[in-house]
Amino acid sequence: MVRSELQIDTEALSYRYLDLPTTLGRSTTEAFEFLLSEVKGLVGSQSGREASSTGREVLLKSVAQAMPTYCMSCFLLSKTTCKKMRATIANYWWGGSGDKHHIHWLRWDGLTRHKSEGGMGFRDLHLFNKAMLGKQGWRLFTRPDSLCAKVLKVRYFHDGNFLCSTRKKHASHTWRSILAGREVLERGLIKRIGDGSSTHIWNDHFIPMHFDARPITPNAGHEVSRVSELMIEAGRWNKDLIKSIFLPIDARAILRNPVRPQEEDW
Repeated sequence: MVRSELQIDTEALSYRYLDLPTTLGRSTTEAFEFLLSEVKGLVGSQSGREASSTGREVLLKSVAQAMPTYCMSCFLLSKTTCKKMRATIANYWWGGSGDKHHIHWLRWDGLTRHKSEGGMGFRDLHLFNKAMLGKQGWRLFTRPDSLCAKVLKVRYFHDGNFLCSTRKKHASHTWRSILAGREVLERGLIKRIGDGSSTHIWNDHFIPMHFDARPITPNAGHEVSRVSELMIEAGRWNKDLIKSIFLPIDARAILRNPVRPQEEDW
């Protein structure tokens, strides 16, 4: 009825809006095939031209690897899509063609290493994709009053917080992508200690600059479970208790951790 009144003959849901697909099916590989075409088109336009290794490096890093950044900040691309783009980039780097296969004198994971480590500093596209999605998760975490955060909270984690939210059965690909980025976010988040009542000693990350921010002391038979139990009073560590429970390397790291009187958070 509405379509006839507005004289809409066709719907454009299969097209892209702001260079992003408007609909996604089960296979995201096909939906983002245009990214591979764009990278191949760029590399193909440079094939047959003499270029120095510096010129190739600038082209690949500044243009080819930058093309999918916007999409990667919104959606999780399949490993197949990332692998195809990686193959195109690697072929151009080694031989000057995006279609023909050339001898690769170094594995791709070697090329992604920093130059100081013998690599070229190229991006691992899959890891970069998750890092960009991690930034979206950080915005949801630090800006809970934003419109986007409020909408997603009502839909996916209305009874909790972003870090504790789970993947729903019929969740959108956008939300599944954000959750994939949350895995990266969780690896870098640590709790800032206040009174210690909400921080679990053996599970939560709360020790800065210390392995994975948790004690390496085996949790065997220890009765303490909360950081608050390691304090004499709010704002003061119980040094004797900490030294008796933890290995020396853990004890020193915990005692270096400042305690703030305000409410603790991430």
